[in-house]
Amino acid sequence: MRILVLAATAAALCVPAGVACAMTVPEVGPTLPQPSPLVVQGGLPVAQPPAGGAGSSGLQTYPIGCRDLDVNASQKSFLFHSKIYKFHQIKHWCWRKGVIYDERHAWSFDGGSTACFDEVYPDNHWTFTWWHGIAGSGDFSEERAHVTNCVFHIGDWKEFYPDVKIWAYADGTYKIATAN
Repeated sequence: MRILVLAATAAALCVPAGVACAMTVPEVGPTLPQPSPLVVQGGLPVAQPPAGGAGSSGLQTYPIGCRDLDVNASQKSFLFHSKIYKFHQIKHWCWRKGVIYDERHAWSFDGGSTACFDEVYPDNHWTFTWWHGIAGSGDFSEERAHVTNCVFHIGDWKEFYPDVKIWAYADGTYKIATAN
């Protein structure tokens, strides 16, 4: 309000004299809260609470970020020590405020000359409560297939069931298990 009065007074003083005036009015507005700075702990960005500390406001810090992961189950030939196959699960997930979102997973197959890829089984996928009682703070996905080691793509010599499991957590960590 004071700025408006000053601007009106200055304008009134300049106009009667026919003098051109240049006025600078400082911009004043409400003080907006600034975003919390990010601090990296253990390779992951962690949002910091406002300046009063977590104890005074009751706020909790949550890690935020996204991660991509490629995990594979592979098999080598016992006789020739060459690659028979690599069966991959590719997973992407993001987390914020203790919840996983934007989760995607898929599979890919990289077969050698003696690999016969038979089928991919339907994937298993679900979310679970992992962190501070927050539903959706954990995510499980599993990709499975059936592969055979075949001779000239005619007869099957040995069967394999590659299985890749990934448990993803809302702090960017994960746990994996693979089997053949």
